Amino acid sequence: MPFGSHSSFPRAILHIDGDAFFASCEQALHPEWKGKPVITGKERGIAASMSYEAKAMGVTRAMPLFEIKKICPDAIIVPSDYETYSLLSKRFYDIVRRVTGEVEEYGIDECFADITGMRRPLRMSYQQIAEKLQYDLELELGCTFSIGLGPNKSIAKIASKWKKPAGLTMIPGRHIHQYLSTLPVGKVWGIGPNTEALLAKYGISTALQFAERPESWVQKNFSKPFYEIWQELNGTFVLELSLEERHAYQSVQKFKTFTPPSRERAFIFSQFSKNIENACIKLRRYHQ
Repeated sequence: MPFGSHSSFPRAILHIDGDAFFASCEQALHPEWKGKPVITGKERGIAASMSYEAKAMGVTRAMPLFEIKKICPDAIIVPSDYETYSLLSKRFYDIVRRVTGEVEEYGIDECFADITGMRRPLRMSYQQIAEKLQYDLELELGCTFSIGLGPNKSIAKIASKWKKPAGLTMIPGRHIHQYLSTLPVGKVWGIGPNTEALLAKYGISTALQFAERPESWVQKNFSKPFYEIWQELNGTFVLELSLEERHAYQSVQKFKTFTPPSRERAFIFSQFSKNIENACIKLRRYHQ
């Protein structure tokens, strides 16, 4: 399936991803903290989220606060305010829905949006739609978002990670191979460490090497979810958006794949705690 066989955007899918969302929320609430190293997680004694200014100083997630003070003495360290982050997340979804009703709430700080066919009613190109949305989000929330535009969810997610923070990357069908050529296959959404290790046994280290494998080979050696990823890496729209605005959940689950794998207790505990907190945010939001 040649990449060039697709028009630029037979489907136009956005992935909108908050930049250091929790720390950015704190900076939005406290404008005097803009441009300063802000870290959430004081209540746990370890960094839960950090602004890009803190990351530039060498602060990493799960770093103990006493270590942070050594490398970043001017750090502003605050308790995590997940109720407020949840409210800002709801406003984030509402702003995106002003552009299109086809929105998938994928995480507290990210979503997918289908803007296919919206150029004519909005009288803007797809790039202009993305730029306007990015501008409105920062203006109204005080937080920056990185946006990726692609012909499907997998490519849009790759695009949103390409330039951070406040990046806007468009990957049309005919240019997909250029982005996949240097992208480690483990960075593809849905491919975890075990699958990455299996692909390595076949000599596959980049996303492009996986995308260029014959369809019959992929179907023979991998299950349906990875075949669908392979299809999307080749520009086909396969993974539908889940468009229901959430009002209730039968169950709430949060997952974290460690890439690379980690045995560091503090780091694993921090991720475990964050997942519990995010799950509780959803339960409280929908009164469950």
